Amino acid sequence: MNSLTMRCAALALCATTLAACGGSSGGSIPLSGQISGLNRAGLVLTNKGKDFAVPDSASTFQFTDLVASDSEFEILVKTNPEGQVCTPSNNKGRANYYSYTQTIITCTTDPYTLSGTVTGLTNTGLVLANGSLTVAVAAGAKSFTFGKTVPNKQSYGVTVLSQPTGQTCTVQNGSGIMPIGDKNDVTITCI
Repeated sequence: MNSLTMRCAALALCATTLAACGGSSGGSIPLSGQISGLNRAGLVLTNKGKDFAVPDSASTFQFTDLVASDSEFEILVKTNPEGQVCTPSNNKGRANYYSYTQTIITCTTDPYTLSGTVTGLTNTGLVLANGSLTVAVAAGAKSFTFGKTVPNKQSYGVTVLSQPTGQTCTVQNGSGIMPIGDKNDVTITCI
């Protein structure tokens, strides 16, 4: 009877140890990889129906469910963060201790147009700047556009780099955080 009790205890200990090592899927390999460019929450990855919500601005990921050696995997983006597009590479194959960390998720931030109105500009020479981006505004122009060059959720700051001949121009609503969409309410007033 003592032998039976010992065998049951050993079996229970073995089952507990295997469950702790292998997780619910019975595997022993954690699927993981690198992430570049992620700057917000909302990225969800999936592998064969198992989802993993990636923490905000993470540079790595690791699924909580372990997979068995030699099992097929395909890590896909289930949900992109708002305002970003994330793309996987090296994301499928058979799991082994050499391939399970090869996946790279590359995220890019959607750019939008930064623009506004111009009033009172009668002379040439007005140049506006947003960081290293510049735009020359023609005499008589009623608007300006930097184009789809400003990533959303990044700061912007429109300034007058060069005043027009004989005039002084000022900027209103020229700085802030780029929305997820075009920003078109910057106002340039020249006198």
